[in-house]
Amino acid sequence: MKNLVVQRDSGYADRMRKYKIYCNSEMIGKVGNGETVSFELPDGQYEIYFKIDWARSNKLIISVRHDEASVINVGSSIRGWKLLLTAFYILFMPHKYLWAKVQSS
Repeated sequence: MKNLVVQRDSGYADRMRKYKIYCNSEMIGKVGNGETVSFELPDGQYEIYFKIDWARSNKLIISVRHDEASVINVGSSIRGWKLLLTAFYILFMPHKYLWAKVQSS
């Protein structure tokens, strides 16, 4: 059973590019625009985050169990009028360019 599920929202920014998925500082896969990917991890605690170029998301600490799926939603913070601030995000706030959150049950 896949116990880590990553759901990426669909948006204009980065539409043609995939986000790299990191688990405990090691890349485990990629997720495309509007795509859902799943992984099977051993039971335990993991630090998960996402990267595109040198920008990344916030880091999440999750506990994974073999009998329960942990679902993480990820997307770009660059929406609407914030498209005008893309360079600002990349230069001064690269850790907030992407967002990630654990989906509550």
